[in-house]
Formats: sequence, C-alpha cells, structure tokens
Amino acid sequence: MVSEKDIIKDLKQGLADDLIEVGMPRRRRVFARIKPSALKRAVELLKARYNQLRFITLSVVDHGLDFEYLHHFNIDGIVLTVRSVTPKEENILESIVELIPAASFIEREVADLFGIKLINHPELKHLILTEDWPDDQRPLRKPMEGELPPQARLVAEALISKSCVAPISAFIQRRREAAGLPRSPPMAFTDEKAAQEFHGIIKDTSFAEKAGFDWEKKRLRYK
Repeated sequence: MVSEKDIIKDLKQGLADDLIEVGMPRRRRVFARIKPSALKRAVELLKARYNQLRFITLSVVDHGLDFEYLHHFNIDGIVLTVRSVTPKEENILESIVELIPAASFIEREVADLFGIKLINHPELKHLILTEDWPDDQRPLRKPMEGELPPQARLVAEALISKSCVAPISAFIQRRREAAGLPRSPPMAFTDEKAAQEFHGIIKDTSFAEKAGFDWEKKRLRYK
C-alpha cells in the first residue's frame, strides 16, 4: 500500500532541484510545488512509479500577476496536488494530454476561461467560448495588477529600485556642491554597500515579490 511518505520520497528523489517544496498537511493529502518547466517530468515520474495513478482535475487561480496551476491526482486513495506558479506575462501552460488523455477537456476549459495558451495540446479549438471571442475578455481572467493601489505604485517602484522615493535633482546637486557639500546627502542610494544591504532587506521580506517588482527590468510589472 502506498503511503504519503512514499510519494514525498519519490518526488524528492525523482525531481531533485525541480521540486521547490513538498509536505503532508494532513492524512491522505500531499502538496508539492515544482518549477513550471518540470510539470511534464513530474507526471512522467508519477506514471512510471504508480500504476494506481488517477488524474482528478486541474485548477487555476489567477492571483493578478501570476497564474497558479494545481494538478490533482489520486494515488491509491491519497490526493496529491502538484502546484506550479508562472507569471502572467508568459501566459502558457504545457499540456499533459500526451501522458494523461483525460486532462484534455479541463485544459481546454481553463484555456478558454483564463486566456491561457496551451502548448503541445492536440486540439486547440475553443471548448466553451465561441471562436470569435475576444482574447482580452476572458470570463475568469483578472486585470494585470498587484497589491499596490495606483497612488502608491510610482513611489514603491522608486523606493525599491533606487532606495529613495525622491532622487536629488541636478539643480539641488549643483547648489549643494556650490555650498561645499557633497552633491548628494548620505542616503542609501548614494552608497553601493548600503544600497545592496537595503535591497537585501527588500528581498528577504518578500516586499518586492508582493509588490510585483521586476528586478531585471527595475520596474513594477504593472502600472
């Protein structure tokens, strides 16, 4: 008989670094979070390991900035949920129909309702909506927005990217210099070490993630 510990052990061994976290919140229940790119690999692992594997359904949660995909399976009475999260800018989901044919209809349903693009699905016709349905008007898709209200977004973006909500203007810098003062006051954004420490705090507290800040582009993912 399969146990929750067996499933957790197999996921850890089979997925290695592609497994972000896994746990058993209660009896007969296992939750696993994986990297989005490892979805097909995870399903292949489960199929190869468990003859009792049964696909239950796929759930999608729109968090505003990200899509959360929850693939639910039954393994000998244990419900396993494989969770992956992708930014909405990517807007794609790799189909598992090749491995789990029963996933076909639910994949097409979430593609219709959320406007998600399926990759490697054998049938990409609409399941619920009409073929001329506008791509930007999906019934369950939320606007591309994070937690910050409009009036706080520019301030938060400047604070995270520059460690300062109001950088010193060139005019003020010249006036300070003329007065024999440093061009800029001793603030975090003027000191590289201090700025790195500040950014470390921002990352450790997950504030940037909650705010929806893109570190590579140095701006919010929405306006």
